Amino acid sequence: MRLSLGVFSIFILSGCTLRAEFAPEKNELYDALVGAPYYAQINILGGNVATLTNSHGDREFVGNISPSDTGLYLAHCNNDKYDNNCIQIRGVPTKKGVIKVKVSGFFNVAMFQKSSEFDKTYTITVKDSEGSS
Repeated sequence: MRLSLGVFSIFILSGCTLRAEFAPEKNELYDALVGAPYYAQINILGGNVATLTNSHGDREFVGNISPSDTGLYLAHCNNDKYDNNCIQIRGVPTKKGVIKVKVSGFFNVAMFQKSSEFDKTYTITVKDSEGSS
């Protein structure tokens, strides 16, 4: 009886673990052109992404772009700084190359839920604009 109760408890509690899924699922975002406006959106599914603050009390993103001098930046969707489940990549790329967009963080949890961390890196290939030599 104890064994079956223990096994049952494990199944119930394992169902409470949050797991991140991403849209888009692939690791590549669509290509960009130097000098042309770029926009892409990443949605994090599976739970409510925690809002992080730095030592100054400022809200931080759940991601970053590297290298940082590419002309692209991260923004919240719908101008809601508390909604970290949706991230936009915007800007005008200034040079060709490969850009990495790292999205990482964790979900807010409730009782009987295990905290779930996530980490995914996307790449954007920036190409020369059409007609340039």
